[in-house]
Amino acid sequence: MSMTKQQALEIIKSIRHLYNLDFDKPKLETWVQVLSENGDFELTQKAVKEYINSGNPYPPNLPSVMRKAPKKMEYEEVPDDIKEHRYKMANDPEYRAKRQRAIDEFKRTISKFGVNSDE
Repeated sequence: MSMTKQQALEIIKSIRHLYNLDFDKPKLETWVQVLSENGDFELTQKAVKEYINSGNPYPPNLPSVMRKAPKKMEYEEVPDDIKEHRYKMANDPEYRAKRQRAIDEFKRTISKFGVNSDE
């Protein structure tokens, strides 16, 4: 989740105070814009704390502390009829045999017309 401008200012404030860092107006605006558009507040805040706790005496630059939220996988729900088919294929030998007979019959039918079933 992206952070608000207020949250971005909170991150910047903690960096400014701990490292006695001055932000001129363009730099401040850039940090706020980049953090609020791309950064995840909790992950970035955690990265700032880790940077501080690492004992690094130099002030961080934006890429060293900004973190993005991990992308979420999107998937489509499998329809119930497909779930049922998969379950039966895995657990019902009679269903598998019936399906195989239907496939074999279909192959015999199309072979009468000179069509190869592998095409």
